[in-house]
This record gives sequence, C-alpha cells and structure tokens, in this order.
Amino acid sequence: MTQLITALPAAVRAHLPLVVFAGEAPLKSGWYNQEIDQAPLITATGAAYHRLHMPERMPVAVSQGQEVARHHLRADARLGVEALTAALPLRDRNWRSDEMAARIRDTKPDSHAFEIEPGLLDPRRVVEALEEVLPHEWEMVNSGGHCSWFFAQMPSRPQEKFLTIREFGAIGNGISFAMGVAAARPDRTVVLFDGDGSLMMHVQELETIKRHGLNILIVVMNDGAYGSEVHKLRAEGMPEDGAVFGYSDFAGIARGFGLSGKKVEDLDDLPELVAEFAASGGAAVWDFHVSDKVLSPTIRRAHPQPARK
Repeated sequence: MTQLITALPAAVRAHLPLVVFAGEAPLKSGWYNQEIDQAPLITATGAAYHRLHMPERMPVAVSQGQEVARHHLRADARLGVEALTAALPLRDRNWRSDEMAARIRDTKPDSHAFEIEPGLLDPRRVVEALEEVLPHEWEMVNSGGHCSWFFAQMPSRPQEKFLTIREFGAIGNGISFAMGVAAARPDRTVVLFDGDGSLMMHVQELETIKRHGLNILIVVMNDGAYGSEVHKLRAEGMPEDGAVFGYSDFAGIARGFGLSGKKVEDLDDLPELVAEFAASGGAAVWDFHVSDKVLSPTIRRAHPQPARK
C-alpha cells in the first residue's frame, strides 16, 4: 500500500495520467494478522510514471535492497490493465467475513518476543496503552519512520480521524501536518505520533505551536536513533554510529519552549495524564523512551537480522 500512496501524490504533482491496478493476496506469516500481502499485486501504471522512477534498462525493480518486481509490461495504460485483468482467473469476492474482522480487531498485531532493557519501554505496549486511553474524538496524525508501524496498530480509531503520512518514506514532516490539522480544526485536540529523529528535524516549530495556541499533544517514540536506518545497518553488519545519537530530553526541550513536557516511564500513569491534558488543553510533549531492539514486522521481513553467534 505504501507504493500506492507514494504513486498518487507523485503523479498529481507531475500531472501524469495514473491507473492503479491493485489486489489482495493471503499472507500466511503468523505475525501478520491482516491477510493482505502489501507488495506483489499493487502497481502504478501511467504514461510517464515508470520512466521517471525506474531506469528503462533495469530488468528488476528494487526497493530498499529488496526485489519487488521482475516482470514489466509496456503498454497503453488502459489497454494493458484491461488485458491483465482479463488474463487473471476470477476469485471469490466474499473473502471478507465477520470472523476475519474479529481476528484483525482482537489479535495482537505482533507477538514476537524481544528482550527489553531495564528502564525502557516496548513500543508495542506503549501503543496498546495509548489505544486504551486516548479519546476517540481526538484527531490522530501518524508521522513516518520506523515508529509509524507501531502507531498504526490502533484498530478502534475511525479512519476519518487518523491521518497517515507516507510521502516517499520521509521523516520530519509530521509536525507540519499536525499543525495543519490543528489550524483547520481549532475546536479539536490533535495527537501527533512521531519518532525522535523525525521530531528533531523541526523541533523549533514547538515555538510556533506555542505562539499560535494550537491544541497538539506530541507523543514521541524515543529510541535514541534513526530507527529504520539503525535496523538496516545492523542487518547488513555495518557500523551504526551515524544512526545512533542517544536519548534526547524532549520533555525538557518542550518546557524550554514554554510547553508542558513529561517523560512517561510508567504506562499506568497514562489515564491520569490524558485526563489532565484534556482539562488543561494547549500543547504538550510526552517522551517515551523505548528499546531500539524491537523491530517492526515490516523491517524483519525486508531486512532479516543476522543470526547471533
């Protein structure tokens, strides 16, 4: 689905005709509770889209070091999609069921065991706790980066109040989206879910939030590193120094800008913290120090970690 979300804004900006040919396929991996494989059957087709994003002589499409497509069809967009659709066998359209909906709703999205270091939190447990206590009428903004997978696991949230950003996998733009939502809906509380590396790219905008009186709660998944990069470097056995910068004090930074800032160490404190923030309004930053040893299923699938000796 990331390919689709990336293709759409790119085509719009470049004024390219775009046809989306999408489908679902079962995925049997035990850690993935939605039976939809995101990669094989989604492609963007347009008059110039592939020429812009893929060298003409490239026989294999590669994304983040992984092969994502080997077969390419050059054809008129409409005629090509029609021919492919006609060639595919028909399948049962009624694969969705109440049973599947219940499984997606009730099954933990990831049950892989990780060893969490003392004094740090499991990002999956952080999201579970937030899902329990954040009011459903609040507007949610999920930024980019490794932490965005964890924050996306909030099945009870209505889609019209959950904005997901996937602009080419970039980070650093979450705070601008959250400010836009807060400015457009001043009567609502906005929650920004962001990572530490992402927030630091525009942390000075906390002053803007303060000056304009925006109602934004910033939840920082702080693993002391650029999460996606550090996991990929480890998978390749490469030095991770350039991706690790330590646990920044976002609570202190927020207070320096005149906002409320808290380092949340006990998830049992969240109901009281939410109640206090709801009563006071304004803006605040909650800093969750999480383990950088917890890999999302997406990273585990795309970048298998080397076996420990």
